[in-house]
Amino acid sequence: MTLIPGTTTSARPVRALLATGLSVAVAAGTLTLTAAPAAANDVRYALSVGDNQPPGVPTELQTSGEPCTTAEPYQLWQNDDLVLSAILHDPDVDVNGGTDRLTATFALWPVDEPAARVERFGFNGREGDRESALFERETLTHDRVYAWQVRATDSQATGEWSGLCYLRTDFQGPEVAPVVTSTDFPVEGWHPALPGQFTFDAAATPDAVGFRYELLGGDGVHTVPADQPGGSATVTLRPTAGPRTLVVWSLDAAGNRSPEARYEFRASDVAPIVTGRLTEIGVPTTFTVQPQMAGVVRYRFQLDGDPEQTVEAAADGTAALTVTATRGGNRTLSVTSVTADGVTATTTSTFVLSTTPKITATVYRQGGTSGGPGVPGVFTFTPRQPDVVSYRYSFNTATSTVAAAADGTASVTWTPTKAGLTMLSVWSIDRNGIQSTSASFIFFVGNQPPSNLAQAGDQ
Repeated sequence: MTLIPGTTTSARPVRALLATGLSVAVAAGTLTLTAAPAAANDVRYALSVGDNQPPGVPTELQTSGEPCTTAEPYQLWQNDDLVLSAILHDPDVDVNGGTDRLTATFALWPVDEPAARVERFGFNGREGDRESALFERETLTHDRVYAWQVRATDSQATGEWSGLCYLRTDFQGPEVAPVVTSTDFPVEGWHPALPGQFTFDAAATPDAVGFRYELLGGDGVHTVPADQPGGSATVTLRPTAGPRTLVVWSLDAAGNRSPEARYEFRASDVAPIVTGRLTEIGVPTTFTVQPQMAGVVRYRFQLDGDPEQTVEAAADGTAALTVTATRGGNRTLSVTSVTADGVTATTTSTFVLSTTPKITATVYRQGGTSGGPGVPGVFTFTPRQPDVVSYRYSFNTATSTVAAAADGTASVTWTPTKAGLTMLSVWSIDRNGIQSTSASFIFFVGNQPPSNLAQAGDQ
């Protein structure tokens, strides 16, 4: 029995002992007496029994995030640091629902050399937590089988070791680079930038079970299995036009790479040639199209977000397309040529369509000095977006609105009261309430008497 003033432990209160002069015999467990001042010159003792149990055996063992292997074939581990982890368990829960803090011990050793055992620790686990430990690459050697296990310890007891997990290290990839060939894209000459096949051969390297490849400037790195260890694989790629480089590695079962093979070839552009320019919203625009591959019978075309359309090609493969933009902003026109055999090639063009309305005026010239105080000018607004119903405009800081006519235009008459710099800003508004970007018309009001002014001069 231990009397500890001012401390508490996780245990059960035993009130009956307080009436017996604190004399008690405990057959099992630890008896703890806690003293806490209740008032001045008054010390009361709460007595509790600590019945700590050892932590349970850790479960759900993982080798770097994957379930560990306990029988052949063992998990292969390539040239990297190793993270071992497990779920910890402990049956002790105090009266407040708290759990013990646990230390996990992870042990790793080569099966053929148990004396080379290395231990790492995780210190902050509790019941149900996954705790882990890092074993640096330098602790492992190539082509060896390692065993590992884990156990947990609380402040008073140590649990049992888990069962054994195994892994096999493999830090060396296939020794020979693969051989790359292609009948669709031989290394000599230029060849149409259409889908073509490339074959990778592991050159009978026995530990090569797959390939990793990347067409530089393409869509990233990919992998493909070999048809057998040391065998080959064929992939279909569609290169973009220009000199291209394909980089290929053989892979072993652990993912280690061989030396790289680089296959360089040239792909010629077969996308259609599109001539024309889209400049205005709502205005039909004609584009001419010429093929760059034989046998083109039709074209598919689409302005982004709008329905796709089709037009038949003439005997020489050419065609004319009519495109009408229904909205402004950055618009992309895609045109795809299609052969009788269904072979396609696509080109895209991007246009910036302004929604800014146009401004013209009588009397007052943009960027110049004209008119004068008391001299009216007529300012006309023409839309660049469809379905315009009104305009918002301001002369300097005075803002107003004006309804649009059926054709989307509007005119306002403005008479200055003083000479000097004036800025007109105009926004068109469509039937959905969408406002365009603003147009600016900057001019200087002159000082001439009205009798000396010419009243014409449209711009």
